[in-house]
Amino acid sequence: MQVHPQSPELDALAEARLRYDTALRHAVQTLRADGTSWADVAQACNIRIADAQAALRQGPD
Repeated sequence: MQVHPQSPELDALAEARLRYDTALRHAVQTLRADGTSWADVAQACNIRIADAQAALRQGPD
């Protein structure tokens, strides 16, 4: 049995995560479109290269 707690705080956290993921994807798309290397994208976004690449695989909005 899994417990699925619900609260306004958890809803706010989920919404913030969605906004972060969307902003990250847009930042990575823009930087890569400008020819920025994966290493520089990762450094600019303060994430790992693999996470920058994964952000693009999350799909469009």
